[in-house]
Amino acid sequence: MTSLFNIMLILHIISGFTALTCGLFSMLNKKGARNHRLTGKLFFYGMTGVFVTATYLSIVRNIPFLFMVGFFSYYLTCSGYRALYLKKLHLQQQPALLDWTISSIGMAAGLALVAFSYSWFTQRGMWGTVPLSFGIFCCMSGWKDIRRFYQRPADKQHWFFTHGGRMGGAFAATVTAFIVVNVKIGSLTWLLWILPGVLIGIWINVILKRYRKLFTGKKAVPPATPAVNS
Repeated sequence: MTSLFNIMLILHIISGFTALTCGLFSMLNKKGARNHRLTGKLFFYGMTGVFVTATYLSIVRNIPFLFMVGFFSYYLTCSGYRALYLKKLHLQQQPALLDWTISSIGMAAGLALVAFSYSWFTQRGMWGTVPLSFGIFCCMSGWKDIRRFYQRPADKQHWFFTHGGRMGGAFAATVTAFIVVNVKIGSLTWLLWILPGVLIGIWINVILKRYRKLFTGKKAVPPATPAVNS
């Protein structure tokens, strides 16, 4: 058991480092370019490794918070990845059973984190803010998915913003994990679980707003008027 635990721990570290580095490159690369797609796939594989190993480690060491956060971060990864296969939702494309399952698991993970926050508020004070904020965000994201499946989006670029927002959220979870493992600030350490997500969230919003303006600008450009011979 000890040797298996050590192997899974090493794989967890390798997967986390892969997700962290490839996620950063993917964020910096031009969206849709070859390098972005390559690093994005490697990020997905890294997050898959993180999820599998985190699930094992959390069960063996009885760490319920790690177990729930694993589902939270992997839900964001999977829903962001699946957005690439749901580009025609606005044209009445039917989501697959897998998409419904991912969204349902996301909402379940969010509700579990919200419920878990009560015990941390009573036992650890402000630390309860961490699972509460994660849980609310996860529930809202899962609900948005399900609402999109019922009420189809009007914007044909909906998939782009869902993909960017969810993958960005998963990247924020990776950065947060790296920071909390390596940085300690005493009684305020709980803030390290919140601030990276907030700051990266602002960065993601800036990027997506820039692309939204770009897409809107393209729509506003009138078609060229053909020349008329006199």
